Amino acid sequence: MGAGTVSTATIRDVAQKAGVSQSTVSRVLNNTGYVSAGTRARVMQAVESLDYSPSAIAVSLSKSRSRIIGVVVPQIFAPFFSELFYTADKIAEQYDYRLLLCNSDASVERERRVIDDLLSYKIAALFITPVDGPGGSNAEYLNSIRRSGIPVVCVDREPAGIACDGVYIDNFGACYEATREVLARGWRNIAYMADPPVYAPGRQRLRAFETACAEFGVQVPPENRMLAPIEAWRERGAFLEEIVHRKNPPKAIINFSKGWDASMLRTITAAGLRVPEDIFLTGLDDDGALQAYGYYTDYAPGTPAVAIAAAELLMERARCTGPLPEPVRKVLATHMRAVLKPGTKLPAAEVPPDPAKTTRQG
Repeated sequence: MGAGTVSTATIRDVAQKAGVSQSTVSRVLNNTGYVSAGTRARVMQAVESLDYSPSAIAVSLSKSRSRIIGVVVPQIFAPFFSELFYTADKIAEQYDYRLLLCNSDASVERERRVIDDLLSYKIAALFITPVDGPGGSNAEYLNSIRRSGIPVVCVDREPAGIACDGVYIDNFGACYEATREVLARGWRNIAYMADPPVYAPGRQRLRAFETACAEFGVQVPPENRMLAPIEAWRERGAFLEEIVHRKNPPKAIINFSKGWDASMLRTITAAGLRVPEDIFLTGLDDDGALQAYGYYTDYAPGTPAVAIAAAELLMERARCTGPLPEPVRKVLATHMRAVLKPGTKLPAAEVPPDPAKTTRQG
């Protein structure tokens, strides 16, 4: 075959060319069972002429345990999960493991089906952000997989009753700090954007926001709140368009959905408003867009650190040769405060600020 050309030959093609059964080809390639020298030579000649190379999955299926790790996330397109997968893949590669990614589409039924598919590949471990919503969860099924000896590492979401290893973010702590800081600066006309409280992270973030507001005696009206999933970009966009064109637009917008900073900046500046002089933005997982405007969101540990902690635990479990140790539950402590460059101007306070609780100067 030509250089750079990928062979599409299958084991069936090899068997037909060599005039043997597929099982005979398999015995030759895996060096198992008896095959005569003449038959072995014909099979290898067919392999060479067809440029046949068994896939990693096919090789894994011939072994009791593969070097494939199953990954299941609810939304492949979401920035958090794409970054999570990218980081985990880099770490897994260091140990000669390969990741096989599946999308559950936030459905309990679909999640169960894709897990079953992954188990058929004899995966070394399962890395999953479990579905946990009104439709229930697969917590007990995941527990049973772990009891069978297959490591299960959960990340970001922790369904009730789960008894597997897990790495989680202190969503409440980070979002509480962000809201508290905005209110401490003396702003009361504020807007809130986040995922709906359907899953645990959304519930934790909303509870943090409402807890901080209650401490300051602030009530944010429904028209200043947008609770919609990341894929509802039209609804989010319409909400932003409406609030920035008000006669009295918000002094601050708290955004607890990753990947929206750049879009928000475009909408705000298109309305003739300045960031942060007219509207202060803060939120979870700053994508770096705010740095050109004199400040950034300092969020620790951040997505890469979460991914590294989860992937390292995953590799530790995947390489375990004996009985699995007791499940580990890691909750990464967080802090989130905006860091301002000296001289950065902000919207005027509507009530006296509390300097002890406000933004650091960087």
